[in-house]
Amino acid sequence: MFAIPLVVQLLNAGSISLLNQEQMEIPVAQYRTVRFALPPHLSDRASLRGIVSISPDTASIELILLHIDDYMRWRGSTGTVDTLKYLSISSGPFEIEIPGLGSYALVVSNRGNYRPASVILDLDIFFAGSGKTGDPLPSALRLALFLMMAGTAAIAVGSVLSKNFHRRKRIT
Repeated sequence: MFAIPLVVQLLNAGSISLLNQEQMEIPVAQYRTVRFALPPHLSDRASLRGIVSISPDTASIELILLHIDDYMRWRGSTGTVDTLKYLSISSGPFEIEIPGLGSYALVVSNRGNYRPASVILDLDIFFAGSGKTGDPLPSALRLALFLMMAGTAAIAVGSVLSKNFHRRKRIT
């Protein structure tokens, strides 16, 4: 009984790959950044899912999700910063929920280790829905064009019928 809603949800879901086996060399107390934007058609129950492999295997990294504006303030050390999600992880899978549409930065930090870390990262955005844009503008333009053509055709037919009707009246 509980499997049916899960299957329906999985059938109506999609994903987009951000990184595929991306290798990052991160010195001690440094970071690398993955910037991405989440448009409206991908923002329904969105999350980052990935697999990280860290060398040396005793190391761990921090994954910090920031809105792009907060990332710019954090990078420039100006103003307060709101951290959306924080995760300290060793090698393995992870998932970070994305709060909604917008532009983000995922900071991959090596500030907790005493040695440089080599990180291999697979990263995907998972979302509910088909991921197709539902832009109503093309449909609205087609409807407006159809109505204008129908109006023009009606005026043309009315004009022809009116001329024929007036000619018959004059003849009789």
